[in-house]
Amino acid sequence: MLSPEDFWNWFSKNKNQFFFLNQIDNPLERERLLDIFLIQLHSYCNHLYFKIGGHPDETQDLIITAEGDSRYFNKVEELVKHAPKFKDWNILVFKPPKGTDFNTTYKGITLNPNKLWFLPLENKKQPSQIGIKVCIEGYKASLQEDFLTASYLVLDEMLGEKSSALDIHHVEVGPLPNNPEDNGLIEFIELADY
Repeated sequence: MLSPEDFWNWFSKNKNQFFFLNQIDNPLERERLLDIFLIQLHSYCNHLYFKIGGHPDETQDLIITAEGDSRYFNKVEELVKHAPKFKDWNILVFKPPKGTDFNTTYKGITLNPNKLWFLPLENKKQPSQIGIKVCIEGYKASLQEDFLTASYLVLDEMLGEKSSALDIHHVEVGPLPNNPEDNGLIEFIELADY
């Protein structure tokens, strides 16, 4: 198992080959590089993942993520805490919040947070824990698990990985009623403030 310092030493020596990753036209070469990076990251902790992105010729973002699994948040934080400063690289701990200007597609289901509503759910045993029911236009009960997964992905992008995992303790999905406000629903874009 690599130490955080070992991982960053490896990255320091190899970072240039990942800088233009999103500009590589050959998908096999891009996959080869992604696999190399993931093998190194998994040598530190096999429950961590990453995203690399940015505009060409600008600072690139390297996001270290546990994909919402709070059991490994400490490993993400430990690794990023030990990251040295790299010219042209932003090293980010967890996937950051994106706001509401995006669509998420999962198994043919496309969700836009601006078109979703939620109903706050109460936990009488633990009132500090937040639960929500995400109400979706076009919801199909036969695809409940897929709609639930798509909703978790929206939460992850809208709130950011850490807040989504730690602040929302229970999620349900269901159909959007004709008059959402009359049914006590709140626009999804208000969730962060809620």
